Amino acid sequence: MAMPFNNQQLMGETWPGLANLTQSIFASLGGRGFRNSFHLDRSQATCLLLIDGLGWNLLQAHARHAPFLASLMQPDACFRVGFPATTACSLASVTSGLGSGAHGIVGCSFALDEQTELSPLSWTTEALHAEVQAGAAPEPGAFIVPPDAWSLASAQGIAVSTVMLGRYANSAFSQAIYKAGQILPAPAYDAYPALVNAALAGGGPAFCFAYFGDLDFAGHLFGPGSEGWIKQLEIADQLARAIADKLPESVQLMVIADHGMLALDSAQVHDFDLDPVLQEGVRAIAGDIRARHLYVPAQQDRVHERWQNRLGDEYRVLSKAQAIAKGLFGDVMLSQAEARIGDLIVVPTGEGGIIRSQVEKHASQWRGHHGALTDADQLVPLLMCRGSRV
Repeated sequence: MAMPFNNQQLMGETWPGLANLTQSIFASLGGRGFRNSFHLDRSQATCLLLIDGLGWNLLQAHARHAPFLASLMQPDACFRVGFPATTACSLASVTSGLGSGAHGIVGCSFALDEQTELSPLSWTTEALHAEVQAGAAPEPGAFIVPPDAWSLASAQGIAVSTVMLGRYANSAFSQAIYKAGQILPAPAYDAYPALVNAALAGGGPAFCFAYFGDLDFAGHLFGPGSEGWIKQLEIADQLARAIADKLPESVQLMVIADHGMLALDSAQVHDFDLDPVLQEGVRAIAGDIRARHLYVPAQQDRVHERWQNRLGDEYRVLSKAQAIAKGLFGDVMLSQAEARIGDLIVVPTGEGGIIRSQVEKHASQWRGHHGALTDADQLVPLLMCRGSRV
């Protein structure tokens, strides 16, 4: 289902959702200077479990495979994450309490400057286009410039921690976004409940973030709703229940996702690498297959018109100024963050995407995708309960 760009929910007080949910959680924990736009009740301690790729529509469709999560579902227990709806942007919004235009991670890849493209999850660079040489990757710890929510909360005495698999704990991306609190590496998911419980047992206000990433991985490779995806959903459901069972009644558990996912309709897919009409006038293309950045050095209006005519009503092509004015990236606070946004932004309104069959061979063959502004990309659960242990 397409979301019209004049939809008031997009511009409502909770957009971008992940950034404002973080603000609300710290407000509920007694933090000062945080907006409680989600109107959360006061809590002494909160665990936020993020299941990567668990869209609201997907959970509704496959609820029988997630009985614990399904038991927490309410009719409107969902929200829109922010744009682009992709892991790197979303996780940075969770930790910073800022939209992508403020924290500066504006896609799964984007231009750092006229020569260099950064892929933040791997924290690697490559040449933005064929005629230039890529610069070095930036220092991760200094990449997000504005004060981040986790650091502000920690400075006020809220104990902040993160539970993740050990293979992620020391990555450059983790260094860039998890700048406050303690990282608690886990050898496997079955270690999460004890680590979360210990992190929240200090008696003072505390926040623990726990990350489950394998559902997203399965969705990309096999497709959402596939046998492999359902297996990971069942594991995630068991993990959520195990965490709840380990926590005392005084602790709140919240379960969310960073984006949804859908399978592309091949009839709505366009291949940039094989289409001279789309290539004309475009210096570089980056971002997600369902949320593309186009870098256009000249004649942007002509390229804009050409792309919109070529793609038709199944896509929306926006100029950078239009996208910022409509609030897609939240508050764009820094010139360097604004410069990373494409001169044109291309998002499908249905189940399409802009692939690159020659340059991005693996991603172009994935079964599941996300990034855009449709319900399938944007809507994620907001499930809440108290711990089960008396």
